[in-house]
Amino acid sequence: MKPPRIHAVEIPNEEQGIIASLLRLADPALEGLEHALCEAKPTLDRQDLTSQLRREPALAEISDLDEIVRSLVNVAGTAYSGQVPVEEFVQIVVDAIRSDQVVELSDTDAAVLSERLTKLASSRCLEVIAKGSFLLRQNDRNFQTAQIATDMRPICLGTDLKVSAGLILHQLAIHTTRNGRREAIFVTLDSNDLAAMSEVVSRATKKERSLREFADSAKIPILIPVTED
Repeated sequence: MKPPRIHAVEIPNEEQGIIASLLRLADPALEGLEHALCEAKPTLDRQDLTSQLRREPALAEISDLDEIVRSLVNVAGTAYSGQVPVEEFVQIVVDAIRSDQVVELSDTDAAVLSERLTKLASSRCLEVIAKGSFLLRQNDRNFQTAQIATDMRPICLGTDLKVSAGLILHQLAIHTTRNGRREAIFVTLDSNDLAAMSEVVSRATKKERSLREFADSAKIPILIPVTED
């Protein structure tokens, strides 16, 4: 089942200002940003992406580069997940900004902003990031955190309930998100279960190492998911 096409968006006032700030970029900075995005290695770590872009001399003085990158990632990602061409979604974004009137845009400003935002959000780097982020979320559940609480359960016998033996058990709590909602799964483990889980994790780690070596040899960049608060 395809997601419904996007017809309108709500953009926070602060982000509207960040997007509109693309109008103030001088040509050298704009060209530098386009070039830096072409040269950047795709990553799901926005701070890493911003750090890569800052290597471009023309971008060194842009204080809000991280916010600009966040907005560009959001535009590219929302367009991809909504199965809307970037150019079409950018027009929806610009129309929303003009409609809210938080930032005043003339017809000329709107046209220039649409052109700049489309060109930047359509970069190959952001296209890869958008698809990678989308695929990362296309699971029944996504892992968030995990904790293990360990305790001893006494075994009591006789009328005086004397402790005759004990069990050491581990309560594993796995916190996930499902359809945007947080869920927790609780599983009780014994020492054999811990050993089995450790072996499974070890094998998965070895498989990942092997796949990374293959990716490196084939010059395929691996996107590393980053958990954001």
